[in-house]
Amino acid sequence: MRTTWLILIVMMLAGGGMYYFATKKKPIAPHDTIILQGTPDSIRSKIRLFVAYNPTEITYKDSTWYERDSIPLKQVSLDSATNAFDKHYQSATFYLDYDHAWFYDIEVNKPKQDLAYTLRFAISKVNDTLHASGIIDDLQNDQLRLSGPMMKMYQAFLLTYNNKLPPAVDSTATADSTADSATAAPSATPASKTITVIRN
Repeated sequence: MRTTWLILIVMMLAGGGMYYFATKKKPIAPHDTIILQGTPDSIRSKIRLFVAYNPTEITYKDSTWYERDSIPLKQVSLDSATNAFDKHYQSATFYLDYDHAWFYDIEVNKPKQDLAYTLRFAISKVNDTLHASGIIDDLQNDQLRLSGPMMKMYQAFLLTYNNKLPPAVDSTATADSTADSATAAPSATPASKTITVIRN
């Protein structure tokens, strides 16, 4: 009988401890962490990382990334194994640039600016192109996995994020045509981004 009570008490203590550690809030990190991992040195040495905050249009020309107002994008250091980055942003797009030949863009949106994220990226060669993959997670272990081929770069091009542009308004539309459009079949959804080549 005594053994049964002892086992019961031990199980209750173990359960209480597990509940405590499972519900305990993890400390908030002072910054985001960016890690480039699983990438051969021959590729890693040619990777540059840039960031823009909630961009609608980005221009690339003369080996430089620019915001809409012609301000060069901020370059993020990838010098060490783990790199600190200011976490106080709501929406940011990161650009992985391989030797000004291939790029991959990643949009990161946060529900709160004080959340600290860890962004892990990896670049690998697949046939005649490059492939980017990554994991974005916060301290609560919510993860977003991404993967896809890097896109070819041109000497000059414009990258437009269509979903961030204000909706187009047809000034010739009448009240009748507006009513008709409400009952019409839904139109095709535009691509989320468009690349316009300025100079090949």
